[in-house]
Order: sequence, then C-alpha cells, then structure tokens
Amino acid sequence: VLDGPRIVIVNGSVDPDRSQLGDPTAGVDLSTLVDAHAEHPELLATHLHPTTDDGDAYLALNIAYGTDGAAIHVASGQAVDAPIHVVHIALPDETHNVSCSGVVIRLDDGASATVVETSLGDGDHGGTNTRTTITLGEGATLTHITVQDVEPTQVHLGRIAVTQGSRSAFRSHSFNLGGTYGRVVYDVHLAGEEARADLSGLYFGQGRQILDQQITVTHAAPNCTSRQRFRGVLDDQSTGVFNGGIDVRPGADGTDAQQSNVNLLLSDRAEANTQPRLEILADDVICKHGATVGQLDDNALYYLRTRGIGESEARRLLIHGFADEAVEAVDNEVLRAWITERLGHADA
Repeated sequence: VLDGPRIVIVNGSVDPDRSQLGDPTAGVDLSTLVDAHAEHPELLATHLHPTTDDGDAYLALNIAYGTDGAAIHVASGQAVDAPIHVVHIALPDETHNVSCSGVVIRLDDGASATVVETSLGDGDHGGTNTRTTITLGEGATLTHITVQDVEPTQVHLGRIAVTQGSRSAFRSHSFNLGGTYGRVVYDVHLAGEEARADLSGLYFGQGRQILDQQITVTHAAPNCTSRQRFRGVLDDQSTGVFNGGIDVRPGADGTDAQQSNVNLLLSDRAEANTQPRLEILADDVICKHGATVGQLDDNALYYLRTRGIGESEARRLLIHGFADEAVEAVDNEVLRAWITERLGHADA
C-alpha cells in the first residue's frame, strides 16, 4: 500500500473504511464524487458535461452510472509530496456485474502532485468502466500513473481526458496488464501555450487477452510539446492494439510532437495492430512517428545461452530489458517494485 492519501472505490461506490482521505490542510482536498457534487459542483463541470462527444457508448455509460468516485483538488502553488492513491475494485455479484466510477483531478496554477490509479478485481465475470477528468492550471505539474490489473476473465474500460493550461506539464505512465479485454483511452488537449504532455505505456498480454490503447493528443496552442512512447509484449494468442493520434490545430505553430510504438511478439500466434496517425493543420511544426513489430533477438538469446544462462532465464532477461524503459520511468520505488514483480509472474 502506498503511503499518503487514499480513496478506495468498490463496485462504483467509495468505501470509507478502506479509504484514508488525509488532512485537507496539507494542500490537497480529497473527497468523494458525491460530496464534491454537493459542496463544489464547479469542480465537476467538465466531468459531468464533457465537451467531447465521439459517439463512444462506454463514455455514455459512465456518464449515466458513474456517479461516485474520487475528487482531487490541489490549490494554487501547493506541492503535494506523497502520492495520492485511487483504487478501483470490481467484486461482481448478483447486483453488480459492471461498475462505473469517476475521478476528477484539478490542479490550480503552479500546483504539483502525483496521482496513482490502480484497477483490481476478483471473480470470473463482470468488469469496470472508469473515467478520469484532469484539468491543469497555468504552470501546474501532474504525474499520473495507471495500473490496470483486473482478473483475466474480466473487462476493463478506462478513459482519461486531460485539459492543459499554459506551461503545464502532464506526465503519464500507463500499465495495461489484466482483463480479457483491457481498453485505455487518452484524450489530451494542449490548450495553453508551451504546455507539455509526456505519455508512456506498457501493455503485457498473454492467453487470449486483447489490450487496446487509443491515444489522441491535440495541439491547440503554439509551442507545445508532446511525446508518446508505448511498448507491447505479447505472448500466446494475445492481441495488442495501439491507435495513436497527433492532431495539430490551425495556429498551433511551433508544435514539437513525437510518437513511438514498439512491440515484442513472444509467440507466432500473438498479434500487434499498430496505427500511428498525424493530422497537421499548422505551419512550422516538428512531428515524428514510428512503429515496429518484432521478436526476441536470436543473437542476443544465443549470447546469453553461451554464457551458461538457461533458455527460460535468458528469455526472461531479454523481456525485462525490453520493458525496463516503461517501468524505470516510475519514480515511486514501491510501485515500481510491484510492477516488476507482476511482470515477473507474467512471463514466468
């Protein structure tokens, strides 16, 4: 368990006994979505009435039924040192097959924080539908880490919408690991000049899992920077999907955007579907994208074998070396160790 404030959401409703809301005088106001709706409805305006309508039925389902969850507000100039942990837990029963929950994160001008969202589950059916709405003020900095590790028989649908003010920084680390179908959607809007978004992710599939990444970063202001770096490890008959878009709006001159998707196939039956997208409607921009799909390097495997390392251990070392870029980017030691252990079990 991470130190610091924590809010636990079970089947779409906050569990106060498992939550630890912390001291609001410490620079962060952490409350339930229900309480925030009653006391500070202005914080939830973009969450309850999103401006994006892309015909996504999962989004509509969450708006209709995701009435509880977490609301996080960090005041201007405040720096929250301890990570804020939001835990989504799916425990399907006769009354709850699919649960919906919401998270609203608002950092005012100059504020900084780290928020960790984990999605877990138990049971042989059902799933979760989570939606996070993030608003960053001028000069605000947010590190946002998501770990999706529901049961392999469950479905997870996750959506994250971000609106950034000028000179704000959004750093995202996504780990899409569990579920028979795990879907992660990012919709990042760089609305203020010189905003920066840095998104990295790792999806690790086995069995017949389908792990789906849908990413859109919109440059709507001048001199903004974005990076997308996603890696996939796919074994057995699993499928990885990466659909990553960079949209540069008219007037967003000075855009610097880069995108990379690299996939490692551990089985002849595994599949990687990658589709990088660019739409550029401005001048004086730098935009790059690239995607690769490959297998373990036979030469590297042979080199390790000749040094007395068994085949399974050699494969494990190479797989971890491939995934290390995403894992090592996580600053929190406890969370990094947990993810490393989880990946060790996955490729055993």
